[in-house]
This record gives sequence, C-alpha cells and structure tokens, in this order.
Amino acid sequence: MTHNALSLIAVVVRRIFFFSAVAMLAQFISVFAEYWSDDQQLGQLAIEREAHALARGVLRGENDVAFVLPTELRARYERSDKRYFARIRTGNGIVLFSNCDAECAEHFLPLSFDPPSFWMKQIAPGKPLNVAGGLVVERKAEPVLIEVAIIGDEESVMTSVLAHEVVDHMIIPMSLMLVVVLGATTLSLMQALEPVRRAATLVSNINPLASGARVPTQGMPREIAQFTKAINTAFDRRRELVRAQKLLTSAISHEVRTPLAIARLELEKISDFRARKVEQDLEALNQLIEQLTTLARLDGAELIPTELINPGDMAEGVVSALAPLVYVAGNTIELVDKGGTSFHGRPTLVENALRNLVDNAIRHSGAGARITVEAGPGAEFRVCVEGNNSESNQPSEASADSSHGLGLGLKIVSRIAEIHGGSFELTRAPGRIAVAHLAFAPVEPR
Repeated sequence: MTHNALSLIAVVVRRIFFFSAVAMLAQFISVFAEYWSDDQQLGQLAIEREAHALARGVLRGENDVAFVLPTELRARYERSDKRYFARIRTGNGIVLFSNCDAECAEHFLPLSFDPPSFWMKQIAPGKPLNVAGGLVVERKAEPVLIEVAIIGDEESVMTSVLAHEVVDHMIIPMSLMLVVVLGATTLSLMQALEPVRRAATLVSNINPLASGARVPTQGMPREIAQFTKAINTAFDRRRELVRAQKLLTSAISHEVRTPLAIARLELEKISDFRARKVEQDLEALNQLIEQLTTLARLDGAELIPTELINPGDMAEGVVSALAPLVYVAGNTIELVDKGGTSFHGRPTLVENALRNLVDNAIRHSGAGARITVEAGPGAEFRVCVEGNNSESNQPSEASADSSHGLGLGLKIVSRIAEIHGGSFELTRAPGRIAVAHLAFAPVEPR
C-alpha cells in the first residue's frame, strides 16, 4: 500500500496540471469567443497579418525600391479565381506589384491619395471575411503602402489569425506561468517536507521503547506536526505500558518464586509418591513463571548490544548443558555441525531460544526419542525430534507451521527470531515428530 501511494509533491503537481488545463480551456473559449464575435477586429488583424507577410518581399536598392512576391504567398495571390488581391506601391504612387483588376480597384485607395498609416473597410459583414485595407511600411526614407483585399476567405486567413491570437494571448503566457508555478511549488514543497522526510527516516530506525524515542517536529507544517505529536504520544503510552508490564511481571516472579521454593523444600521431607507429583507440578509452574518473565523482558531486547555468534559454538554449549536432562528423560541427543555461518545477534537471547527448542523437545517427545541439533548450513539451527512410541506422535506445542498455535516457549523463540530479523518455523517431516527451524541473517563476506 505504501509503495503504491503517491507523494505529496506528485499529488500537488497533478492537481496544478489539472486546474491549469481547466483554466487554459476556459481562457481558450474566452479568447475564441471574443475574436469570433468581432468581425471588425478580425478584419483588422487579417489585413495586418497579410500586409506584414507581403512586406517580406519589399526590396530596396541604393536608388530604387522593388518587390518580389514571397514564395509562400504565390499560390494565394496568383490564383485565377481572384479572391485575394494585393497592391504594393510607394508613397509617390509608383506601383511595385499588383494582381488587382478594374473590378477590385474600387476597394483600394486612389493612387493619387496620400495614404494613412493604416486603413480598413468591411466589404461585407459576417463570415467568411470580406475586407480590404492597407498598411504603410516604412522602408528607410520612402514609405511603402501594402494594400490587401480578401473577398471570401477560402484559405482560412481568419483561422490563422485566431490561432496566432490564441498562442500570443494564452499559450505562451500561461505556459510560462505554469512552469514558474510548478517549479516554485515543487521547490517550496520539497523545502517544507524536508523535516518530514528526516522524521520518516528517523522513525524507521527508532526504538519506540527507548526513553529518548521522540520524533522532532521543528520546521514541520502545522498539520503534520500535530500528527507527529500524536505519534510521540503513542510512543509514550507504549513505553508506559511496557514499564507497567515489566513491573507486574517482576512482582509476580518475586512474589511467587519464594513460596514455590519453600513449598519444594517442605515437599522434599515427605516420602509419599504424591509429594513427588506435586514437586513436578511446582517445577512446571516455576518454568512457566520464568517464561512469562522472559517474554515480558523481550520488549526491551532491541537495546541489548549485538555480538558475532558462531552457530556451531552456540549449539555445542547448549547441547553440553542440556545433555544430562536429555539422558535423565530417557532420550538421546546429537550435535551435527553443517558448516554454520557467523551472524550478529544477542548471545543470551539466541541461547535462550535454542535452549527452549531443546527443552521443548525433551518435555513433549516422550521417552526413547532421538533429538538432533543441527548448526548450519548458514546462520541457522534445526532441532529435529524422532521417535516411535505412541506418546511421540504429537508435535511439540504446535501442529502447524503458523506461530498462532505455538506454546509459550515457542512463542519466545519466535519473538527472539523476529527481534533479530530472522524467522522461526515448526513443521512435521516424514519419519520425524517435528522439525524446528530457526534462521538468522548471516554476516556478508567482504
């Protein structure tokens, strides 16, 4: 879900693009409607556009002025149907170019008339355009008058005029504004979210149980700072709950262990076989209390420094310590080193997890079981239990791969694996009662 979510910058940029597109569409409709409805202005713009295009063909020598029809306009002004007319003349009445016959001459000013800088008249209202007009182009000392008449605009001069006005009044300014707004907004968001990015990096590495676990709110926007304060409050509440849980667990441990020890001393004085049964129950109760205490203390285990652990050495120590208990229970135990790879971990916790697995195998496999502790390959352990008697046909404390069915001892093992970023799995295998697989992350070779 997190990987698919858009960043705030991407969300804002998308919205700016969307609303900019809406604004540009509204602007386009406004510009188009304004020019389309004003025939007088459209005609003026058409005359100016055609005159400036024709002005590119005016050539001036040292003593005279000449005109060559621009190549891109030849098809328009050399047509036989005579819908586009042009006349280029000097200020003293000398005609440099004309495709106008007697019929269109009435639309232009007389040659003897001193022309204004710009003039236009509407031959017929409506569309297509029917206009005539002229524009004086200054060419050094002698002005040149370019006169144009459009009788039925078949080549869509009006369309090019509208397109030019749209680009000139809308696309260019709004594009510049969009680039500036996007750039300024993106930069502003990046600067405003920099404290949030640093806080997110800190949260991913923070231990919420540490006393100084706080997410800084300096420089954050107010809404995000309020959310961060809520996270800090949640950290405080969790630390308080863990502290209360530890106090309760310690209190139970101290309050119960002493009466249990006294009761066991008193039971040792009684020779009745029923006293031995009660001693076994007290021993199971004492172990339960120890496991509860261990489980509660694991919440602060991330603060314990890590060391380099060799799986073979760790397994050898645990097997050596628990071998007497295995033999008393009528079972056998074997250590197999399959070339374990060292890994970083907390030795006391890893040893506790391995002892729990072996102890669980002793308690739940029944007499005559064969327990194999494998170290490796890699940074992992396997505790395999094999047996043939009827009591050994049940897996120890669980009947599935999931940790939902694990007993308290195996939940401790699962939690220790989670703290180390490893994994724990309890499965059934052919010919075996159960196989417990505890894996950690090996040290990468340099």
